[in-house]
Amino acid sequence: MALYDNKEQESVKHKSNIWFRTSMGVQSKFLLGSGLILLGVCLVSAFVIYFHEKRQLEERAYAKSDLVMSAVDASRDYVREVLRPAMYKQFGEDHFIPEAMSTSFVGRSVMERFAPSLEKFEYRRVAVNARNPDFEATPLEREKIDFFENNPDQLEWRGVLNSDGQEQFIRFRPVIFEHECMRCHGDPAGAPQILLTMYGSDRGFGREVGQLAGVTMVSVPVEAAMSQVREKAISVFLVVFIGVSVVYISLSFFFNRMVVANLRGLMDIFRDEADQHPANMAHIPGNDWERMDEIEGLTRAASNMADHLRRTREKLRQYAQDLEKKVEERTRALQISQDKLQQQVTARNQELQTLNALAELTTQAVGLSEILPQVLRRTLRVFPAQGAGIYLYDEDKNRLVLHYQESAPGLLSQISCTDSKRLDASSSPSSLKESILEAARGRNSFYHCLRNSACLNIPLYCRGRVLGVMVFSGVQSEELSAELQSLLSSIGRQIGIAVESLQNMEKLMQSKELLQSVFDGITDQVVFMDRDFSIKMVNKAYTTMYNVEMEEVLGKRCYEIHGSGERPCSECGLKEVLLTKKPVVHEKSCPSPHGIFQVHCYPTLDEQGRVENIIRYVKEVTDQRQIEQKIQQTEKLVAMGQLAAGVAHEINNPLGVILCYIELLKRQLKEHPQGSRDLAIIEKQARNCKHIVSDLLQFARSKETRKQPASLNQALNQVLDMVTEQFRKQGLEIKLDLSPDLPLLNMDVQKMKQVFLNLLMNASQAIKDKTGRIDISTRYLTENKSLEIIFRDNGQGVPEYLMDKIFDPFFSTKRTGEGTGLGLSLSYGIVREHDGDISVSSKPGEWTQFRILLPVEQHES
Repeated sequence: MALYDNKEQESVKHKSNIWFRTSMGVQSKFLLGSGLILLGVCLVSAFVIYFHEKRQLEERAYAKSDLVMSAVDASRDYVREVLRPAMYKQFGEDHFIPEAMSTSFVGRSVMERFAPSLEKFEYRRVAVNARNPDFEATPLEREKIDFFENNPDQLEWRGVLNSDGQEQFIRFRPVIFEHECMRCHGDPAGAPQILLTMYGSDRGFGREVGQLAGVTMVSVPVEAAMSQVREKAISVFLVVFIGVSVVYISLSFFFNRMVVANLRGLMDIFRDEADQHPANMAHIPGNDWERMDEIEGLTRAASNMADHLRRTREKLRQYAQDLEKKVEERTRALQISQDKLQQQVTARNQELQTLNALAELTTQAVGLSEILPQVLRRTLRVFPAQGAGIYLYDEDKNRLVLHYQESAPGLLSQISCTDSKRLDASSSPSSLKESILEAARGRNSFYHCLRNSACLNIPLYCRGRVLGVMVFSGVQSEELSAELQSLLSSIGRQIGIAVESLQNMEKLMQSKELLQSVFDGITDQVVFMDRDFSIKMVNKAYTTMYNVEMEEVLGKRCYEIHGSGERPCSECGLKEVLLTKKPVVHEKSCPSPHGIFQVHCYPTLDEQGRVENIIRYVKEVTDQRQIEQKIQQTEKLVAMGQLAAGVAHEINNPLGVILCYIELLKRQLKEHPQGSRDLAIIEKQARNCKHIVSDLLQFARSKETRKQPASLNQALNQVLDMVTEQFRKQGLEIKLDLSPDLPLLNMDVQKMKQVFLNLLMNASQAIKDKTGRIDISTRYLTENKSLEIIFRDNGQGVPEYLMDKIFDPFFSTKRTGEGTGLGLSLSYGIVREHDGDISVSSKPGEWTQFRILLPVEQHES
């Protein structure tokens, strides 16, 4: 079990080492090490500043504490050296006044009076088993007393400690009993009576000269100062970190450019050497290249190269031993080879010129019809054949088509590849067609058509795919060398490259034309541009609108054509697209071309989520806006029509009475010509009024309802398209819940749109002063075979006492000038014309709901 565990641990360790070598290259190791070093610099800088500032703080606190202790020592020395001897002299040796003769009492009293001016400084003189329990040593002070007892050579201790949750600078000094102290702290029998009376004889006596009496402690609060020190250290860390980060990035950049790139270049050279000559890099398995960093790989590769050089040097030494024997033989063979080489050089030069010429033709040709004749003529100059032809493969019809032939009239115009079968390596084609098909499978093929004469078929290769066959007829078998076959294979590959390039170019042009045709098929303007606003493609609608040619705008920035020419327009939505990476829609009125346009800007993002291109779609909405204005005007006309109808009816009856009385007056005034003439004028004007009233009634009559099967949702969406932009500007939100499987309704679409528009406009006006929302839903009620449409808003609501009047003509809750009061009455009439019903419900101050029911059964076609 132990052996198994050891092997398992070694395996894990080996895998981790492989992972480390695989995942950590030279750059990664260098950057990791540099990062750690620079991070250490940041930390060291912060710590140096911290301890430096802390040390200075302690020195300032020490100076303050030294001032306090010096003042206390001065007062104690004055008591000991001046005041106490004077008191003894004045009152006698047996007389003792603690307030004037005790150095400890005087020192503490002085500090108690001095303390308010010391900004929270604290002074204590304490001891173990102190005479006054108030000055008994605390645990911290006991610890320092033990410190001075164990280290009698130490004259003081100072440092920053956390006391009662706050950081304080504390300084301790030992107090040693002297000979003068023995009267009060030695034998209690000789102590002043006043001390025994005040404190008793149990505490503070029995001391000896030179014994540690206690400690004097001065504490200075440094909590705020230490906070500043830490903040300063953190600031230094951040500043140094930023500077170090800049250095780190610079190191990364220059190390990558100056070291890693060169190392990787050398690694690529050694990898290529390993691929081409595996024996030279036998000690480096293929997978180890990926596991080693650049330096290790170069070291291993250099080591292998050195081994290879040593082996080569050994072989050269062995070859040198036989070299002299072979020199003479090689010299004779060299002369013979030189003659042959001269002939081959001449032939190769001619072949090279042919290949260069073919390559030049490939780059200059614009079509296969131009390149193929010249290729065949050039090839026949270096290859001994009577004629030649080129077949190209037609993928759609699976056949070879003869595109050009030179002095080879016997070649078939096309050859089907459907029934072809691959020949064995030992078999020979039985016909020219079979030989050509064999070449189409990727290998050179011969067909002996006459004695000492054959047809040679060369496949046209490109990237492992056969694109056609080059056929040579009248080839002399004895003249067909391996060099010529290699040359023909090279020519075949060169022609294959040219064929594929031209075919791909043709497909690319077709794709571009197809994309352009799709763009041009869009009747609205479409502009395709990059993130710098440079135009890459426009459609025909754009060029027609601005009367320009496509070549005039391609490559130019949009604001160079339509704006100031220096920077993007301030109101342009393209900048917002770059910032938000979301589609942007805005409306713009343009003086030239005149009209109102709705501009849609859509971003396309790359793999990193950055805006790569922008598509700008511009739709003219001038007619739509005019229709909206006409709709508003139509409501006014409807109101005028109904008003005219009411007025006409009221005027028509009085006019009838007037005309009747005119007839009566005519009879009475037959003998008064002037009166008859006046009556004629009155009659004429009355009949004019009658005619005007008749015209008003004709205007006020409803138009004939023309019903036809139509989609209710579609009619509703068309109305919403007209008002959505207006509602959006008002801050209104429209939420739709439209059932997708509504049956067609036999209705007058225009009148039903008028109903929807009236309800929507009423809702928008009702919620004008609030954050508005309009909910619209449609559904099919199977129980009564009718369609239900509900409009619900969160407006002011309708008071209950007005519910019965809401569909009355000229009734309105709006202020004067905001409505005619005809919209709902007109809507009510239209719904009733469709045998439907419209009802209203409301909760004042919260919501209003209109519900429309339209029967379907009797209208279904």
